[in-house]
Amino acid sequence: MLADLLKEPEPTEPPRPEPSPALKIVLLGDLGVGKTCLRAQFVHHVFSNAYKATIGGDFLTTTVEIGAESNQTTVSAKTSDFRDKRASRDPDSKSVVSQPQGPQSVSLQVWDTAGQERFNLISHAFYRGADVAILVYDITSYELLLSVRSWFARFLQHCNVNAPGVIIVGNKLDRAADRAVDTDEVKDVLCRNDPAFASHVTDWENDVFEVSCRTLASVEAVFKSAAIIGLRNATETSHDRYFRAKNVVLDDAQAVSSRCAC
Repeated sequence: MLADLLKEPEPTEPPRPEPSPALKIVLLGDLGVGKTCLRAQFVHHVFSNAYKATIGGDFLTTTVEIGAESNQTTVSAKTSDFRDKRASRDPDSKSVVSQPQGPQSVSLQVWDTAGQERFNLISHAFYRGADVAILVYDITSYELLLSVRSWFARFLQHCNVNAPGVIIVGNKLDRAADRAVDTDEVKDVLCRNDPAFASHVTDWENDVFEVSCRTLASVEAVFKSAAIIGLRNATETSHDRYFRAKNVVLDDAQAVSSRCAC
């Protein structure tokens, strides 16, 4: 018994940090509005004047640090080819997280349409499971803002997420002298004849951005906002998912039984 008392306690492992939440972010908008450049500037701080449509589709994984007292963004990136990764992240696999109270690292999987919109070949897997859609237009073109409505409709149709976040981004702020639409007009234009649009943008004051990929103006703010919105909206519990799936199974079973001959 004395030997047991003198025995040194076994070392305990330090608590492991919680894994970084992973959010899927999709960039949507017409060709040439600057989606690829927006992502490249945020991740790599690279800008090119030459427009070249990206073909094939890809995503970058970045890590941002957010929090009430954190203004620093830390970015790490790796590229994956969408053609080789046809199966996107399952929408039911995302972690359920709460709004962070302090600095927190958040992993963003940022998807680019990558020129596929030219051929109307965007796979449903591109949209599926997206936590936040960043809808991009060119502030020098009224028509490119109007097209955001159709991108939004397609996103809602295929994302399979109960309450996805939405951010509106007007690019090419460095060409403000040639602007065709002001920021305060965006809500009226997008919600005209489509009041449902308004309910998906949480805060029209802060979730509508004007950026310049050339000068990097407000680019980081867009993605930090996407991280915060994605975390805030990821409130559906596994309990809700279970009963939703169970209801689907029951509905299918009832449909089969109704076809049985009695």
